[in-house]
Amino acid sequence: MKPVQIDFVVPRAWKFIWATAAVVVLAIITTTGVRAWQLRQLRMALDGQLAALQTQQLQRLANAKSVEHPQHDPRAANEANAHRLLQSDWNRVYDAIETPALAKVRLIQLSMDAITGQARLEYELESMTQAEEVTRALNEASRQEDAWQLERLESTGQGDLAGPAKVKGVWRGVLN
Repeated sequence: MKPVQIDFVVPRAWKFIWATAAVVVLAIITTTGVRAWQLRQLRMALDGQLAALQTQQLQRLANAKSVEHPQHDPRAANEANAHRLLQSDWNRVYDAIETPALAKVRLIQLSMDAITGQARLEYELESMTQAEEVTRALNEASRQEDAWQLERLESTGQGDLAGPAKVKGVWRGVLN
């Protein structure tokens, strides 16, 4: 028998596969490293901008507080309006309302506005021609020229068996 001599050859295909895998892993690591470095640089730039914006906002708030006007206190304003209305001369309003010249018309509503200092009267009239008489009577009783002004006239509807249609008139006047 002849001796058999076997030469084991190292397969070269595996070397190529391992070399290719190493190059691919190295490319992935390099790409990931470059991307991480870019993101870090971007985050540092954004942090710098955020810090600058926060500083500007704090400066604006400090400036606004130094220039800030006192807050409007609605309760104090209401108290001042109430005090002013209590000091008003209500006799002029009631004298104008209770004048004998207005006996032919019916008072429906009296409202007073504390903020504007105005009164609003609503009368029911027999006809639209009475509006001029009511305006004249209100102004004569309040002892002021054009203290009361006719704001609007409106018909209350059709006449019925009870009588002719009524007219509502609204007058606005200054309390002070």
